[in-house]
Amino acid sequence: MRVCTKSDEWDFSDTTLKDTQCLTHVFHPYTAKFIPQIPRRLIKTYAPRSEDVVLDTFCGSGTTLVEAKLAGRHSIGVDMSPLAIMISKSKVNRINGNKLKKFIQWLDELKLRDAEGFRTDKMYFSDDGIWFRGDVLGQIEVVLRRLGRIDDFDTRNFVMVGLSSILKGISNARMDRIVPTLPRRPRYIDYKHYGRVVDNLTREINVFSRLSSRLKLMEYRLELFLSQASNAKALPYLGDARRLDELDSPLLKKGMIKLVITSPPYWSAFDYEKIHSLSLDLFKLNRKSFESEIGQQDYLADMEKVYDEISCYLASRGKFCLVIGRSRRRINRQLADLGRKYDMPLREKFIRKIRNHSFFVKGIKSEEILVFQKR
Repeated sequence: MRVCTKSDEWDFSDTTLKDTQCLTHVFHPYTAKFIPQIPRRLIKTYAPRSEDVVLDTFCGSGTTLVEAKLAGRHSIGVDMSPLAIMISKSKVNRINGNKLKKFIQWLDELKLRDAEGFRTDKMYFSDDGIWFRGDVLGQIEVVLRRLGRIDDFDTRNFVMVGLSSILKGISNARMDRIVPTLPRRPRYIDYKHYGRVVDNLTREINVFSRLSSRLKLMEYRLELFLSQASNAKALPYLGDARRLDELDSPLLKKGMIKLVITSPPYWSAFDYEKIHSLSLDLFKLNRKSFESEIGQQDYLADMEKVYDEISCYLASRGKFCLVIGRSRRRINRQLADLGRKYDMPLREKFIRKIRNHSFFVKGIKSEEILVFQKR
């Protein structure tokens, strides 16, 4: 087995925020997602042919799918989070530009009106009066009504993702917390953004203006991405990595996947349901999947099922690349050894330092990239 040293530059130490948030990668914040440079290099190294198919069994916000399409490789993404699939689709699917432009034009007309005229008492979130001001809720309600009139699925999904991406910023939640957290008082100090003072009672929140700006950026980035990307299929599916046979995908065939790139959820460090709770409430997304997510009960037992499924679909000499934070516990060693049981012995291990990833609040300073090969 080969262990990569620092000289192999898996740290990507010269990578800037502009590099990691390029093209459609900037669409929506998503906790603990890996930087696009990782799947980009793995695809180039282990899936060199245009007919190679790439699979991500925990696709999250679709980083692997974006990079696979840019590289001209067909890809499949699987995730149990409905929000993750929404975001993934928005990053790789074409939209109806005319319908989006009409929606943005409508937003630009409304943003000039007095926000106080849009107040509402309708319930969208748990405890609306706390998480959002009445004028903000009223603007959200107007957007949702108009959103329902967009009859193109991908365009409607695109706008929903745009609204979701600004949701925390227009709420009363603290801006310096990952999990939506209410301040003790409306006026508080935002320690993440240079100690500025935030007053939730008086600050200007124009939902129409913010959403318009966000959608314009997303539209530009999507057009840029599609101009650079291939015609390769990128297919996100709502599903369980432990039961891949339940997916109906023309690309997912046993013994035919050339490369698997994935990073399992960090349930020990993050509560994904709480982090995305505002979006889940707004769009009435099913939360039951979070109850049976990987690692909620027995992490290693769940991962064994994932390995078993991957082994069935991986082609002979195909590669399975697992990106996981380094831990003092034996779990990483167990995951490395587990490949033999499913006819996928470990061939390489790369170690990289995590730089400028403030979301690793539990002390995860580096991660391992384990590369297994199917016999």
